[in-house]
Formats: sequence, C-alpha cells, structure tokens
Amino acid sequence: MKNKIEIDTSIIKKKLKEVLNDKEILDLTSDKKVYFIHAKNARPPYIEYQVVNSKGSDYSEGNINYINHLVQIDIFSLDDYTELETVIINKLIKDGFQLNPGSPDLYEKNTNLYHKPLRFNIDLPTS
Repeated sequence: MKNKIEIDTSIIKKKLKEVLNDKEILDLTSDKKVYFIHAKNARPPYIEYQVVNSKGSDYSEGNINYINHLVQIDIFSLDDYTELETVIINKLIKDGFQLNPGSPDLYEKNTNLYHKPLRFNIDLPTS
C-alpha cells in the first residue's frame, strides 16, 4: 500500500497572512491589520484576502505534491490607494507569488469606497 501525502490547506493561508502582516504594508492601513475574507467595521484603508481557487500542479505516484493557489488581495480606501497597491505587489512578488495582471480600479457606490482587487498565483508543497 502506497503512502498518501496529506494535504495541509492551512499552508497558503499562513503564507498570505505572514506576507501581508509586513510592517510596511500594515503601516499604510488604518487598523494596522489584514482581514481574512471580510472585514467588519474596518476603517479604510484596509485589506482583505482570500483563496479563490486551489488545484494540483505537480503529481507523482498518485499523489499531489504541489498545489497552485489563486489568491485575491482586496484594497479598500477613501481615495488613492496606489502606494498600498505598489507595496503589496512588490512584497508578494518578492515572496514567490506571480501577479495576474489586469485587475480593474473600482469604486463601490454603496460603500463610497475605492476598491482594488489584486490576484496572484503561487505553487506550494502540499505538506
């Protein structure tokens, strides 16, 4: 009987939290923290993050050795968020993430906030 590799789904969440909790990023936010999926009562500018999709990217002997994760980082602000966007992109790229270009600059009328979704991919080992 072959040994099956256990998949640890917390690896990507831990990595994202670690990279986004960088002092340079946090210093550009009002609450000095990042939020997983949804921020409740956060003061702009703030950052939310989530894993959008995960799929096997490297297999051997019936096991998934690496998983490709598509993640989204959302910036919400009252005005120009370019500095925060630039710092986040550079920190994630430095840490091995690949930027998916083409994210739109958005304005949400219901919250009166500017919104910048950023998407990245990264391959990580399963355990």
